Amino acid sequence: MIRAEVKLPPDTVKSLILKHYGLQVRSLEKVRAVYKVETPFGIFGFKNAEELPDLPFIANCLRKIRQNGFERMPDFLLSNSREYLIDYDGESYFMEEWLDVVEVPKESFPFLEKIGTALRDFHHAAKGVMPEQASHRFEWGKRQKFLVDAYYKIRSWKQHRSANPLEVQILDFLHYRCSLAYEYLQGVSPDSLLKTCPESAVLCHGGLHHKNIMLDPDNQIWFIDFETMVYAERVLDLAQFLQYHAAPYQWNPLIVHTFLQAYQSRLSVPVSREEWKIFFSYLAFPRRFYNRMVRYFDNVEASHDLLLKLQETVDNDMAKQSLLIRYNPKII
Repeated sequence: MIRAEVKLPPDTVKSLILKHYGLQVRSLEKVRAVYKVETPFGIFGFKNAEELPDLPFIANCLRKIRQNGFERMPDFLLSNSREYLIDYDGESYFMEEWLDVVEVPKESFPFLEKIGTALRDFHHAAKGVMPEQASHRFEWGKRQKFLVDAYYKIRSWKQHRSANPLEVQILDFLHYRCSLAYEYLQGVSPDSLLKTCPESAVLCHGGLHHKNIMLDPDNQIWFIDFETMVYAERVLDLAQFLQYHAAPYQWNPLIVHTFLQAYQSRLSVPVSREEWKIFFSYLAFPRRFYNRMVRYFDNVEASHDLLLKLQETVDNDMAKQSLLIRYNPKII
């Protein structure tokens, strides 16, 4: 099932658009989970806001980033009442600019330099744009606590899940990687890093897989879908990008170097040693590990398919092991 899918019939969508936006719909086409809407004033996407309950905050952040010089992001459409969200039958929806773009391919090597420089420009324009510390989107300085919590979860599961050999094998691997990720952070102080390198904290996209990175007719890179946007260490975006885009190449060092070099080529001050430690911590224990292990081990009725999905995640991640060995915590 597609998450956040618009399940409304076309006639209902047309009436909602006319009522809340004052726009006549010329044509309506279902594209994946959303409707592509052609109006006299342009083409828009009509989307379910299930994953973006704080859309007004996201829209405000993107507006500031656009004002700061990075414009290659879709814009949101305000309703007649000057709201970003409209409600209907217990669910919220919004409209967003429809872009004349295509996804970068999963095998994205030809575009790594463009993506690296575009990401740096996005981070630069996001300087000073941040949520309140109480927000769930504020993760700066919370990496160590996250790993400690994950470690104790894994240890608890290891004590109570000993009958299934596959579970034991996966938990051993997760225990090793979580410990390694924490080891990378030894000697790193978020407060000190923020003082010596304030640009290290930034609003990150948080979900840079190929479906969220677009290419326009002029070969310019665009970023879309900001539901995972988070204020954290800028290297989170670097690590997560490689998590998606280095994997198809079995973590070939050329892929890693090309992207990171392109990102750094636009920096006035290189990524610091402390930031690289955080970067490798994210590589050693990515958020995907945590999400999938909790989905399975925290659910006593979890299906075997979830276990196999977790095993697949672990198996695919083994390709980066040589990189982690080469740049182990004692070297970084």
